[in-house]
Amino acid sequence: MHMKNVYMAQMSLELPGSNYYYYPYSVGVVWAYATTQPGIVENYQLGGLYSVKEPIEQLVDRMVDPAVVGLSSYVWNVSYNQALAKAIKARYPECKMIIGGAETPNKSENFFADKPYVDYLIHQEGEISFTGLLQSFVGLKDEETVPGISINRNGKTLMTGPSQRIMDLSEVPSPYLMGLFDHLDEMYPGKIWNAVIETNRGCPFMCTFCDWGGTTFSKVKKFGLERIEQELEWMGQQRIEMVTNTDANFGIFKDRDMEITDMLIRTKEKHGFPVLFDTNWSKNATVQLVDMAVKLMESDMMRRFTMALQSTNPEVLKHIKRVNLKEEAMTKVAETAFKNNMSVNTELIIGLPGETWESWTTGLCDLLSRDIIVEAYPVTILQNSEMNEPEYKKKHGITQATLKSYFSNIVDEYQETLTGTKDLPEEQMKKLWLWTWYTSMMDANGFTQVVTRYLNKRHGTPFEKFYEYLLDYGLTNENTAAHRWLKQWQGYGEKLEFNMFLAGLTYAPVLEDLGVTNRTQTYQDLLTVAQHFAPDDPLLTDVMIMQERQQTIFAHDPVTEITLGANVFEYALGKEELKIQPTDYRIHRAYPPKGTDPTWVVWYNSTRKNKKWQASVEYSTEKTTLFLEKG
Repeated sequence: MHMKNVYMAQMSLELPGSNYYYYPYSVGVVWAYATTQPGIVENYQLGGLYSVKEPIEQLVDRMVDPAVVGLSSYVWNVSYNQALAKAIKARYPECKMIIGGAETPNKSENFFADKPYVDYLIHQEGEISFTGLLQSFVGLKDEETVPGISINRNGKTLMTGPSQRIMDLSEVPSPYLMGLFDHLDEMYPGKIWNAVIETNRGCPFMCTFCDWGGTTFSKVKKFGLERIEQELEWMGQQRIEMVTNTDANFGIFKDRDMEITDMLIRTKEKHGFPVLFDTNWSKNATVQLVDMAVKLMESDMMRRFTMALQSTNPEVLKHIKRVNLKEEAMTKVAETAFKNNMSVNTELIIGLPGETWESWTTGLCDLLSRDIIVEAYPVTILQNSEMNEPEYKKKHGITQATLKSYFSNIVDEYQETLTGTKDLPEEQMKKLWLWTWYTSMMDANGFTQVVTRYLNKRHGTPFEKFYEYLLDYGLTNENTAAHRWLKQWQGYGEKLEFNMFLAGLTYAPVLEDLGVTNRTQTYQDLLTVAQHFAPDDPLLTDVMIMQERQQTIFAHDPVTEITLGANVFEYALGKEELKIQPTDYRIHRAYPPKGTDPTWVVWYNSTRKNKKWQASVEYSTEKTTLFLEKG
């Protein structure tokens, strides 16, 4: 009997300069499920799984007489997938071309009109639909009875019934344990693999910017703990450096997820791998979640705790159907993390409906004042999110643009980005992008923590006013260290090329320039900005000396002893009253971990989320010696 060849691809997210790639888990698990159903292994064989973008024709050359090709689409590979599908169809016209994944539009009425090379779309969860299509191709089922698909009928769309979820995830074999990814090291030598693990599916939340939750996937289904433990054992044996958890809300099942945490730690103790664990923490984060994070941190598997706030503005949260941590709970989470010497991060989305310039800048700076590290992103309008609905856009005055995302150097990728709302018109949004990026860069990399806190405590200077003036000063003064970079970033924003520096294409050279090459000018600029707010304060020079020394560079001596005119460090970052008297400081520079030899900029870029760049400070007064270690 002639076996039909099935090929599947889930092209990995690629960032400039990175050699990390993700195993094609989504298509792997779809194929794994298919093999358990009638008529599949009798008629089909897996020809290959692909996850690395390579020249289109080169990849097509790898395929031998493909009967079915399944592609999984995300924001970073949509264009590549369509180019690949077109090339395969041109060489193999009889091949059944199927596209699924998060960026496959649920409303597909017009999808096939200009894409004759695609035969089917799969909507939402893919296992049952893909298997049903395979069965229909060998006469075991009528394709029109397969749930959750769109069929190309000469450029017009025939949609079948609603998608069908797998109610019992024990029916889905593990692609890792089946050996589906074992060949990838040989196929792609030199790549570093990031293993994806799924412990549950679904999200009970209904955020309008997201396509994860909603009515279809609001019920969370769980994989068995035995399967999870076996997958982690495989990852340990394969010496996988990083495991990424795809749960929407890790920690939502406290006891169960604590058990999974313990599994991770035991695996690392046994094999030395995985080295790191990354996850989406539960949206209703509580202090109890920090217990899991602390365990992972103590095992050196996680270096920060992330709260996905998205906005601090209550009106915005209503517009996006999001409930955040209560103020009191957030404070407790942060305090618990800090007590355990753990950094706290939060993710914010710039310019959501209802956000204003004032609410955004005030909210972000409030987080910075609490020593919370902020990661902020523009709004990506996802294909199947409520935010992409015409009624929603009209209600909130949303404007958008198709921006190049720079996720690939083979086929240009694009994503729909929100560029304005009725509360933040496009021109103001462009400046807000720039302000946010510059502010978060200066704070996260240690240029401004001491000076902003000192000015705020002694002179009442709001953080947001400091950063607004810092931006305007750099934009308008050609002799400042940051001027040419700020003008370059401003130009990206004006041309709606903001994602260029989001992808990190300029982050490293900017950091190197400000922090090393033009370091003296950078700190002179910061002093000038500080003096704008406190022109008669003689301690500002001392503050800037401490600021510069706290931000470690390799040129610093291992230990630096200085005497300042006041206890400016403890006053700014601690709870002491200002004491204007000679104060001796001993500053111990930070070092990269033993066994590594990175450049300064690589080290800083890799530690900005946990402040491991931060020097430790020892000081003495007449009666007291105190050791403070931040981060």
